[in-house]
Amino acid sequence: MAKNKIPGLIKELDRVFSSLVISGPSRAAKRTISELQQEGPSWTGKFSNSWQIETPDGRVYKGDGQPGEPRPIKLPAGLLTGRQNIAGSLPVKDRYVTTVSNFSDYSDQARDLEEDVFIRPSDKPKTKLGRQKFEEFNFGREQPSRRGEAGQGSPDKESSRTADFLWYVNYVEGGKLDRSVRIEIDDLFI
Repeated sequence: MAKNKIPGLIKELDRVFSSLVISGPSRAAKRTISELQQEGPSWTGKFSNSWQIETPDGRVYKGDGQPGEPRPIKLPAGLLTGRQNIAGSLPVKDRYVTTVSNFSDYSDQARDLEEDVFIRPSDKPKTKLGRQKFEEFNFGREQPSRRGEAGQGSPDKESSRTADFLWYVNYVEGGKLDRSVRIEIDDLFI
């Protein structure tokens, strides 16, 4: 009789292991994307809605890349079983379980990682989030420049931004990313 219970026990252990191994990183990825949406620029909302999560087995869950207020990414419950996660991540050391990225064509420019020529697509941001964070400067911007370097150009022009300069670098290297992951992983064990 005990022999017949082993497959059920293995499935239950796989389910529990999956919750700890995958739910934590998946929840951390969702939290991270939500925070990146709030920290980052938002003029039309396309960039905010272009974040994606990739699992170790190659499945990708992404925003719709469409204009509008930031929307969360919908993830199915139990993305991977424990066995799928381990198979997709071996060796576990130095490998990512879940990857967060942005698929917009101008992701590097929006994250202040690359210069470009910036022209306002409209007088004011289209999103409520963008209007709340909107900063206008009495000086133009140098062209090309990085997105957040507003107000450093011609005094006879204006420039603006909807996120601080180097917002992404500051989020990743300033401890907010680590804090986001730690909160979600800690919640699994409480």
